[in-house]
Amino acid sequence: MTESKNKRSILITILLWVLAVLISGFYVIYENDPYDPLVGKQAFASGVTVEYEMIRSKVIGLDLTVAVDTEKDVIGSVKYRRVASTDDWAEIPMEYREVQAGGHGSSKEEVMRLAASLPSLDKMAGKYAYLINLELNGESLVIDDGKGNPIVTRYRGSVPAWVLIPHIFFIMLSMLFGIRAAFEALRKNGNAVWLMWSTIITLLLGGFIFGPLMQYYAFGVLWSGIPLGWDLTDNKVVIELVFWLIALYFNTGRRKGGVWSKRTIAIAGIGTFLIYMIPHSLLGSAYDYTLGQGVGTGVQ
Repeated sequence: MTESKNKRSILITILLWVLAVLISGFYVIYENDPYDPLVGKQAFASGVTVEYEMIRSKVIGLDLTVAVDTEKDVIGSVKYRRVASTDDWAEIPMEYREVQAGGHGSSKEEVMRLAASLPSLDKMAGKYAYLINLELNGESLVIDDGKGNPIVTRYRGSVPAWVLIPHIFFIMLSMLFGIRAAFEALRKNGNAVWLMWSTIITLLLGGFIFGPLMQYYAFGVLWSGIPLGWDLTDNKVVIELVFWLIALYFNTGRRKGGVWSKRTIAIAGIGTFLIYMIPHSLLGSAYDYTLGQGVGTGVQ
């Protein structure tokens, strides 16, 4: 009987880990960073198609190549300005030429596209807003962000791999441990305390050590969340840490094993998942050209 219960317990443990991994994987698929490449396809009324991949995060020092894949009879131009500036809208013509495939820079393969290049911005978190105007035999087509607004590309500094990779690894691991801790806390006779500690440690590493280092290399500041600003990415990890510190409080000293011990871990785990559902980089760092300084909110 005992052996059967042990096997069942092991099977449940495995299933809960698999479920936690699947939920974490769902986040990777769902996660919608406003600075991820904008990939789309549109068509003129005549049926001629236009395919594109607009890069919305660019490293300082590199020109922003705006390109579309369509027929050679299409004429195009790019209307652009710097975000949070007093700039008037400028417009430059597009021409058929060779550009790098795979997002116009992530691959060395050269392909022919209708393209134009905007000069690199020299400020961390500086942004371009732009629209693509296309014409074919009297027909017009405008490519925007899909919501009727200009496409926005933000410039950043280069982040070294020794910062980027650990940041992503520990943040994802903290989410996995957090979700798994919630499952264990809801399980009868479950031991969620070690998972709580694992979540806190990986969260501190990913969100409060490598996270600020990543932001420093990318945008020149270590921290732009509370109390210094309203950067949502920074504030998300603060709120998450508060959840887990409350759980820690109820799982130490005389409070350990009390009625709120498992409850607070479950709440923190569920809260972790909900926090990660908020799009990454929303209300992130931006450079305000009218103020001449970077700000920790999403200037549009």
